[in-house]
Amino acid sequence: MILSNQESADALSAAKQALEDYGGNFWFGNLTKVESEFCELSLFDKSERMMAIDVALQEITPAARRGPNPPDDMSAHPPFRGLQLYAFLWDSMELRRRMYMKFALSPDCKKTRLVVYSFHETRY
Repeated sequence: MILSNQESADALSAAKQALEDYGGNFWFGNLTKVESEFCELSLFDKSERMMAIDVALQEITPAARRGPNPPDDMSAHPPFRGLQLYAFLWDSMELRRRMYMKFALSPDCKKTRLVVYSFHETRY
């Protein structure tokens, strides 16, 4: 079952905080896939990618939550296996297209890391 709007809002808030805590840096949940998706969006430079993720998290609302549903709601890629996944579909004003983003939040001692699993134009 998809989380409530409040749970989605909490996940978005935590993702924004994680991005801020690590100076705009995030981790790749599936390096090859996400790297390819950034290239499809012509986001080649690290700073462009950091800015795109930051803007996305500002644009996405809790109502944009689109799953994933159990049993596909947990990450399967090491080293971030077993994390709750959050997926959102929204119309990006900045990227001028309908976008899809899936991420997880990974605890790291004192802070939480943002782990990006998908970032692409919607395929739906």
